Amino acid sequence: MNKFIRLVGWHRLAVAIVYCRTTAGNESDNIVQQPIVVELKQTPEQFTHKFLLQQTCTLSVNVSCQMITIALVALSDASQKYKDELLKIMAVIENSEWSDDDKLDNFLMESRYDITNAKTFYLDSISALDSALQLGQSSVKMSFTVSATTVFNSMSERIYTAEKEFQNCVEDITKTEKEFTKLLAEIIKKTNVKNNNT
Repeated sequence: MNKFIRLVGWHRLAVAIVYCRTTAGNESDNIVQQPIVVELKQTPEQFTHKFLLQQTCTLSVNVSCQMITIALVALSDASQKYKDELLKIMAVIENSEWSDDDKLDNFLMESRYDITNAKTFYLDSISALDSALQLGQSSVKMSFTVSATTVFNSMSERIYTAEKEFQNCVEDITKTEKEFTKLLAEIIKKTNVKNNNT
């Protein structure tokens, strides 16, 4: 067998892969049919290092796109939950007259747990998306290096749109957080004025 491999060479051996199928006929169970030769679709010249790297890049890009999509969905969900928590608390604070500072303090302490959980989920989602984008950027660099242009172009577009969505999401949350902080500052200011007058 070793002598055969040396004579034929590995390129020809790859093309000469044979699929043997033995079936039992009706006459006898010991009859072996002729092997069926299955030829590879690619020529041996296509099994170069560059070709194999391009195929690997394609797989890597597919995985990266899936991770980016899942991370974006998670971030969108997390940011919406966090924003909803902030808006809900802002609405309650704005629409209520807090005659007793202790009631306000108790309400803020109770709502703090919900805000913390929502913000933790939001920050974890940002971290996951950042990791997915880094994986995507690595795939883009590798695709460029091995001249996998179709893969390079599609992944570049996906990363660009993901970064835009990420930026929009973060800007929206930052705006809501600023409004929430401004509202809390106004309440503290009113409370301090009220305490100074009494």
